[in-house]
Amino acid sequence: MAEGLSSGPNGASNGRKAHTLFRVGQLRIRLARSDEAEAIVELTNTIFRARDLFFRASFGSAGNVAKLMKQGKFLLAETDEAIIGCAYLEPRIEASKLELLAVSPAQQRAGIGSQLLETAERMSRSMRCLYMHVQVMNLNWDTLTFCRRRGYVDFAIKPLHSQQVLSPHCHLVRMCKRLDTDRPAF
Repeated sequence: MAEGLSSGPNGASNGRKAHTLFRVGQLRIRLARSDEAEAIVELTNTIFRARDLFFRASFGSAGNVAKLMKQGKFLLAETDEAIIGCAYLEPRIEASKLELLAVSPAQQRAGIGSQLLETAERMSRSMRCLYMHVQVMNLNWDTLTFCRRRGYVDFAIKPLHSQQVLSPHCHLVRMCKRLDTDRPAF
């Protein structure tokens, strides 16, 4: 673990302050700093500990997270005590791609995921993106419902891994939402 990082059952934090993009009460959402790769790994490993090999592989090492930080942006949801949620947004010319939306198990169903998603959408609008794309494993009913309630529609399915054939039992559902460009970004 990197020096200065502390961890608890609700997430990880290193105590350094950063520019807040969004704040509701004690919750702040901000961009991750490059020195927080290990905290992101710790949080995602806690969340995906017993499932979803895809996410553990993509976000499971500080090296992978550092590489992703150069391609996109990590949004962190935090309280004064810890980082409790994160999202990874990869900007594209016309459509941003939300690769990760994760909240600490102890903090789920408290609106944190909704706030992270709204911040990612606002950030995408500020980059003039017209669409936001997400992909969700078809077995993850709660997340599919969460996205559909927020205006995302299914538009394709694909195999879990590029080397596999498409399975009707377990696959990724690609979803899309047209971003309202008339709404204010930041």
